[in-house]
Amino acid sequence: MAELVPFAVPTESDKTLLVWALSPGPTAEALQLSLFTVFSRFGLLYSVRVFPNAAVASPGFSAIIKFYSAGEAQKAQKDSSPVKVEIW
Repeated sequence: MAELVPFAVPTESDKTLLVWALSPGPTAEALQLSLFTVFSRFGLLYSVRVFPNAAVASPGFSAIIKFYSAGEAQKAQKDSSPVKVEIW
């Protein structure tokens, strides 16, 4: 069954994924493109934002990925192993 998705800024937390413990190897821009490519398989994305870890944490990145649909965000969370993903 198709889901009607409004093209409005997703503000509900059930549409937002937090991805952490990402490799420090690629640049933030390359990682953002890779995450967009991987997570867009699950549905329409509103945004993919990549952040470097804090200086007190291990080197690497975290990301916040926003979907237009809560159902697609949940599917991405379940099917994204071995990446550490949590609905935020």
